[in-house]
Amino acid sequence: MPTCTARSAAAGASEWGGGGPMKRVATELVIDAPPERVWAALADFGGYGAWNPCLRRISGEAGPGAKLRITIRFGWLPPIRFRARIDRLRRNELLGWRAAFLFGLLEGQHWFELHPLDAGKTRLVHAETFSGVLAAPFLSFFSGVICKSYEAANLALKAIVEQK
Repeated sequence: MPTCTARSAAAGASEWGGGGPMKRVATELVIDAPPERVWAALADFGGYGAWNPCLRRISGEAGPGAKLRITIRFGWLPPIRFRARIDRLRRNELLGWRAAFLFGLLEGQHWFELHPLDAGKTRLVHAETFSGVLAAPFLSFFSGVICKSYEAANLALKAIVEQK
């Protein structure tokens, strides 16, 4: 079963760094497939619309520094379209991007970590750190719907990867 936590972190407490207090949403789930198979689904941005209820569309390539165009949907909220840049990439281990919203008043660093487990399984960590002046009010209103959306995306990823 997926788990989700939303918490505050001191500036610099995360590997993402950034200025000012940060707020983090993190989900975890064990997938019955090796990291390479999970990575293949995560790095195939063109396929997201077929299985991901949260990240509805990503245009771009999964490469270092690549520019992305993303459409995301959190539960009942309308779709949000934005541009991002990949800033974390280790094949079969880590995929992440950074985006700024509202003239930099809110910044998000979104990532997936893949941790190999025994018996060919993977522990997926799907998280986002928010920083900027609007981070605290944004998460006070939306952390619940973000958690539910990320958990739904994790379960959809698990289903598509385990069926192969």
